[in-house]
Amino acid sequence: MQEFIKCLQAYLKGEKLNKIDDDKDLINLAIEQSLQTILYPTYGEPRYKKYYISWVVKQEEFLSLQNEITNIFNSNNINHLYFKGSVLCNLYDDPSIRTRGDIDVYVSPNNLEKAKKLLLDNEYEYDEVDNMHHICFKKNNIEVELHFAMIDDSHSKEIISFFSNPFELSHNIANCLYGLSDTKHFIYCLIHFAHHLRFGAGIRYILDFYYMLKKTNINYIELHNSLMSLGLLKLYNNVLNVIFYFTNEKFDKFEILEIDYFIDYMLKYGIHGNENNDVTSQSVVHKSKIRFLVSRTFLTNKLYKQAKYPILGKHWYLMPICLVKHWCYLITHKVKSLFKFLFVKNKKKDLYKKLGI
Repeated sequence: MQEFIKCLQAYLKGEKLNKIDDDKDLINLAIEQSLQTILYPTYGEPRYKKYYISWVVKQEEFLSLQNEITNIFNSNNINHLYFKGSVLCNLYDDPSIRTRGDIDVYVSPNNLEKAKKLLLDNEYEYDEVDNMHHICFKKNNIEVELHFAMIDDSHSKEIISFFSNPFELSHNIANCLYGLSDTKHFIYCLIHFAHHLRFGAGIRYILDFYYMLKKTNINYIELHNSLMSLGLLKLYNNVLNVIFYFTNEKFDKFEILEIDYFIDYMLKYGIHGNENNDVTSQSVVHKSKIRFLVSRTFLTNKLYKQAKYPILGKHWYLMPICLVKHWCYLITHKVKSLFKFLFVKNKKKDLYKKLGI
């Protein structure tokens, strides 16, 4: 673990390290954190080159598909915006360092069916993954998450409301392509980080925040006010502490705190935690169990209902049939997760409070 921390610090400072003979633990930890790409530029060892080169190729594939989606949407007058990894990779000194698992693109709910049809017509394969804020496609072995909402029902009403109209928080880049303002994108990424921290989240997020603070135009007054209203100032303070620990750089004022536990937590669970760790088994992510359960069971979330059962847009009277179909799906696919959600107690409340989530 110490060697990996040393490697990460060296990479962020542009320093080189001497090779080590016993590097099995280093490689495994780097892969778990989705940061295997920093090994080659930091150590210069030929045996690490494969991890870096594979992402040079993959990043080109992601970019090519992203450009294709934009061309499709521009040609059909569909406003859209990218966020998370699709934007963040361009902030890194070398975009190939920033691994990612999918392409996140948002369209207005009113354009969802049109966008879905266009992707299907262009050989994107629809993946019927049940999610309350996006639908999934695949092409060339790359997953595309077509979002009809930026935030799902697992978050507080304040957070859901904050990102209810993404295009109002964005600027036009070209044609029908938009981008969230730097400050709003930072806030979104911090919310996303907080969500994953409850399950265990990796340290790659810290690199994202580092490059956002270093290379974008953050309005710190707006940022502080927004994070205060959303209850995320403590987490932000922790992030600034971790960045200072790794780089010795300060981008904003922060209260200096003991941060070793935070770093250990991120290193322990990997980039997105894992299904069986002790944090995941006890996490209670949703701010309101009753609100989420009602939404999940009775389709009170209008955007999710529209995406899941578009036929209701023209044939509202089919709602009882759709509800029965939905309940059958929940019984056959979601009983275990719903039971856990309702009855498993969260034993990590003190840790979550300390983390700032």
